[in-house]
Amino acid sequence: MGSDLEKWQFVAAVIVGGLVVLGLVGFGWNRIAARRRSQYLIAAARVRSGYVPGGLPTVRGGPTGSTGMGELGPASAPQPLAANEGEFEEMVDEQPLIRIRYLDALSRKVSAELQVEHLDIHKRLVVGYCDHPGDTRRIPLRNIVGARIAETGQRFDVDTWVDAVRVARRRRGQG
Repeated sequence: MGSDLEKWQFVAAVIVGGLVVLGLVGFGWNRIAARRRSQYLIAAARVRSGYVPGGLPTVRGGPTGSTGMGELGPASAPQPLAANEGEFEEMVDEQPLIRIRYLDALSRKVSAELQVEHLDIHKRLVVGYCDHPGDTRRIPLRNIVGARIAETGQRFDVDTWVDAVRVARRRRGQG
């Protein structure tokens, strides 16, 4: 009879020990998730305040707030453009060339190089062409699986880009 009681005490101790370990793992998991969430919220607040993160394609813009390549060229242009830092500031590129993976109407993954023509923030659409200007595609943002900058191959966070474009348009008074 004593050995039967010892077996139950051992089983109960193992269960309690497992629950303690499970509780510690859950506590650690929640701490890591909270830290990541706060880092994401801080980064999003910086974008909303006008900061352009390093992973987004940029152009130089003047006081008029022009975007696109225009006469100023990309932000990675040679140094003569960088000499006028008082006049030009780095702005998010609203029409980047990106390598994009998205789900088409039949839920198949499609990979293409897209030259963005317009970002419709209200409808949450990216409008652009792939191979030639007649090949216009309208891609909902929710269907985008992944994106990279075409020139560098660097990862491209579409949600951060949309927020940065929204801020840039608001600063220019375009709503």
